[in-house]
Amino acid sequence: MIEEIATVTSTRKNTISVVTNQRSSCQQCVQTDSCSTSVLSKFFGNKSIELKLQSDIQLEAGDKVCLGIDEKIFLRLTGMVYLLPLVGLLLAALFGQYVSTQLGVSSEILIIIFGLFGFLLCFYSLKYFIAHYMDPRKIHPVILKKLD
Repeated sequence: MIEEIATVTSTRKNTISVVTNQRSSCQQCVQTDSCSTSVLSKFFGNKSIELKLQSDIQLEAGDKVCLGIDEKIFLRLTGMVYLLPLVGLLLAALFGQYVSTQLGVSSEILIIIFGLFGFLLCFYSLKYFIAHYMDPRKIHPVILKKLD
């Protein structure tokens, strides 16, 4: 179970609204000052994510809770986000190479254009899919416990 700390914003019967901040793991790393990834994470900033969850635990607004997400779901989503755009880039570049040999073009610019197009097509298709079809409730986060 992958855990995250969240803050309760409101309660209504068994429905609990929580807010968690999406943040980079760079905050715990020793190399933060010399790493380009930490610079990018500072540039994009932290994002708040609000969820409505079911829980039998007695909670009040302002309480800190520990949320949990199943590792299998998390790994599937991570694989999808990282691998699909790369597969799109590779397949489109191979198709671009086939087209360039059929046209008799000796320049690699056609392969590069096809590869970038495949990458961007997969990236934006995935972004659209996540925005419109991936409801956080389908990921099934649960409130594990109340923190002191």
